[in-house]
Amino acid sequence: MLKKLSAILLFCLISALAFAQTAPKQVLSEKDINSFIVNYKQIMEAFDLLGDKYDHIFEGIDTSEGFSAMIKMRSVKVPEEIQNILKKNGLGDNGFEKAMVIIQGTGAILVEEDLENLNAEAGKDPRISEYIKEARAGIKPLKDSINSKDLDLIKSKKAELFKVLNEI
Repeated sequence: MLKKLSAILLFCLISALAFAQTAPKQVLSEKDINSFIVNYKQIMEAFDLLGDKYDHIFEGIDTSEGFSAMIKMRSVKVPEEIQNILKKNGLGDNGFEKAMVIIQGTGAILVEEDLENLNAEAGKDPRISEYIKEARAGIKPLKDSINSKDLDLIKSKKAELFKVLNEI
């Protein structure tokens, strides 16, 4: 009996370890975020010069999936020309991933703050409360896909990031 129980416990432990999610790796430094802020305009101008040359790189991603689609976008292998633009503007060899984490993290923080404000203003209304609950559940996978230290760095520069990203 003890052997059978031990075998079951061992199987459960191995299964739990096999399916346990690891924390997302940290990809950002304060320097990366500062480079993004300072060079954002130049990055966007360089991307504009590319026109629709690389519009096809996101074709396999269903944008109706919302935040799940955003997570998938980070793993897209972008052409060297795009990586070079980001590298030249201080984001290093994995500049696309860093730019996506900065943009998505900033968006997640903005949505979270909006939900907090809405909750403070109208959270007692059951319909609003339910909406807030659903919205938080919707944004959770995006936040969970970003390293907590990266989110902390983004939060520390959120005012500057909100400003440059709203210049689009």
